[in-house]
Amino acid sequence: MPLGPDALLPLSMRDIGGYLGVWHGAWLAHARRFGDNTGMSRLAWLFAPNGEAISFAIRCVISVGLSLWLAFWLELDNAYWAFINVAILIQPLPGFLVVRGFARLLGTFVAACVAILLVALFAQTFTLFSIAMIAWVAAMVFCASLFQNNLSYGFVLAGYVTVIIGVRVMSGDPGEVFSVAVARALETGLAAVVAAFVSVLLAPSVTARKYLQARIAALKAIGGQYRVLDRSAEELKDEDGNPNTPHPQLHALVEKTLSLEQTRQYARFDAPEFGAYDRLARRLDYELLSIVSAMASLQVYLARLGTRADRAPLKRLDKAAALLESDPSRTEEITAAFDTAYDDVLAEIGAGAEEADRKRSITEWVVISRALDLANRLRAAVTKHGLLLAEQGGGPRPSRRSEFSTARTLGESFKVTIRATAAMSAGAILWATHDQQALSGTMVLLSVLTTLFALMDNPTQGAVGFGIGGLLAGVAAFFVNFVFLPHADSFAMLMLVLSPCVFVAGLAMINPSTALMGRVGLVQFALFVHPANGSRQDFVAFLQSFLGAELAVILALLAFALVLPVDNRRLLKDRLAAIFGELSRGFAEPRERFETRIYSRLLKLPVAADKGEFHVSARQAAFAAVNMGVEARSLIVLADRAGFSRDRRAAIRENLLGIESLFEHGYPAISDVLRAQSRINRLAGDLLGEAVAFKASKRRRYAIRAAVSGELVAAALADYALARENSDENKITLGEADCAT
Repeated sequence: MPLGPDALLPLSMRDIGGYLGVWHGAWLAHARRFGDNTGMSRLAWLFAPNGEAISFAIRCVISVGLSLWLAFWLELDNAYWAFINVAILIQPLPGFLVVRGFARLLGTFVAACVAILLVALFAQTFTLFSIAMIAWVAAMVFCASLFQNNLSYGFVLAGYVTVIIGVRVMSGDPGEVFSVAVARALETGLAAVVAAFVSVLLAPSVTARKYLQARIAALKAIGGQYRVLDRSAEELKDEDGNPNTPHPQLHALVEKTLSLEQTRQYARFDAPEFGAYDRLARRLDYELLSIVSAMASLQVYLARLGTRADRAPLKRLDKAAALLESDPSRTEEITAAFDTAYDDVLAEIGAGAEEADRKRSITEWVVISRALDLANRLRAAVTKHGLLLAEQGGGPRPSRRSEFSTARTLGESFKVTIRATAAMSAGAILWATHDQQALSGTMVLLSVLTTLFALMDNPTQGAVGFGIGGLLAGVAAFFVNFVFLPHADSFAMLMLVLSPCVFVAGLAMINPSTALMGRVGLVQFALFVHPANGSRQDFVAFLQSFLGAELAVILALLAFALVLPVDNRRLLKDRLAAIFGELSRGFAEPRERFETRIYSRLLKLPVAADKGEFHVSARQAAFAAVNMGVEARSLIVLADRAGFSRDRRAAIRENLLGIESLFEHGYPAISDVLRAQSRINRLAGDLLGEAVAFKASKRRRYAIRAAVSGELVAAALADYALARENSDENKITLGEADCAT
């Protein structure tokens, strides 16, 4: 009998999960009875955690215990750094943890080499050493800001681990730099191996299962979006959602689709069998992005037309879309339904009737063309989904690097670097001029703060979270250090004391709203408790560590708040400008690359506005840019396939070059956008008039689809202009004064 997904878990963990699941269900029901008035819902992550959170918290405890035991057994000088490394490294997705651990090892190796070099060159003077260290950290922050994910993380590690090693030896004996660097590398390697081993052993294939769940959620969301897509405002007046402002739903759909690629690329690291069909999964991810793009373009277009658009061809896909929304695993039934829908649309329009073709308006052709296109694409996507469910892969060759890691603008990177340099300089001045042990800890934590939180869109919020986590960790560490640890006379007793704090931190780390405080709290808890072989911190050392950490937070907050502070309006403008820059360059790139890069940039917009709230006008303009670029690329390809005259193709390219130049150097005036929209609209009408006169049916189909793409480019231009007209100067939007070039 085949085993289900739960069979991949060890028997003991599966049984524990079952028992805890019963407890969790009963307690959650009890917690809900209290309601929001008691705040119980906000603390559900602590008092009623789900099975996934409990499993992760248990992995945290086991990883910390095993790494500490091995560090004590190996008699490492700073065994507690293994604890700290586990706290930094541990991740809910084992596959992601494996890759991040490898990045941490490489970053630590580079940091060790650089620290040895800096100490060898500048050991005689704190001033020159501080300047060199600040310059190195600034360079690493700049490099980290240009990339994302694990490549960025590697640069971050190379920056602040250099400070950890350098400050440690310069505060003591510079001649020990080599032994300290080797010990640091050993502690990092120990933590990475232990955390990865425990996570993969106790939670095998979790990343692959998460990817499957995310893919099913995306397919369901695509099917559900048809509820808005093919119905008019009157039909939806009693339902949730406003079809005239469809962008929030579309943004959520884009986020679901992009999340697939963020999970897929790590799945094979904790489920090696996934590598056999990784390429097919990647192709499906891009196919779903293409479908979302087509739906977004059509939905915005229909929302503007209202009842003037006949949605009957789209309604033919309703049954298949409903099946997709309810259960994407019924792949054969769904593909047959899309086949039927495709045939029904063709039968309804009387495909091939030249006289009927000539009578249809460009709007009718937009709906017909998109209905056929979506039926075809969704059928293909569901077929690939079925192959993946059957684990029929595309070969063992690994997929190429994901395009979802996009660079920041150089302007953003320079600002991030300047903030980090200012914060590090403030700490270095104090450290180099005052002989206080606490300032060494301040420099270490300051390097962590500047390299990690300076990369965030809101670095002050990250520093505040670090400070709050430090306060909570300080309180917990005080009781552990001076109340419980004096009675711990063995390693078992030590873990009995540490485990509750580690477990709670693990629960916090898997909850999005408390993840930051949970992680930094666990890191600082390890630093404050300082577990070591046969010794404990005295009160003075504990107080110095605590005050040094809080001083680092204060210095970082001052630097982030006073030195080139983040301006949400400006940041939003820069992010939108990056989208338009992709638009102006995107016609020459492969479509797959263009779509994924521009959608990835789109997801960065929400964090730039109103502390995370996303203004409709900015979203509308961004979607307009995406749709404009995608449809313009289709127009070029389809016009060439249709065999339009040379003059007509030259006119198409001239108009599209005009659109590129509009957005190349900033935000064009609304009047210029509307003039371009008018020209593209006339061009689409001319293309349709010429298309229906073609005798060859295949050529006529390509030509009509080219006219449809031209009409949708014009619609996207109009949508962008509408977003600009609806701007409110009191909000973070695309107001004329704010976005002038």
